[in-house]
Amino acid sequence: MQVVLDGLNNILRLAGEESETVGGMIEECGGLDKIEALQSHDNQDIYRMAFSIIDTYFSGDDEEDPSLEPEKTDGGFQFGPAATGPQDTGFNF
Repeated sequence: MQVVLDGLNNILRLAGEESETVGGMIEECGGLDKIEALQSHDNQDIYRMAFSIIDTYFSGDDEEDPSLEPEKTDGGFQFGPAATGPQDTGFNF
């Protein structure tokens, strides 16, 4: 496992400006999910390597849903109910 993680780290490091493209390929084939799962591995070295790869190459890829951002109004933030989702669930409170 350490050899594989070391190899992925080397590939991403040597990709330079193309590391985002290579990272996308890793994500497409389910590799990121596998690396994330290794963060709970019993071996601390494997955990550290997996964490380092995610922190270095994948931490900036998280695109947040703009609808989840709070609306800023007059110096404060205002949170409201989500505009999407089922409107009639059959429950009345």
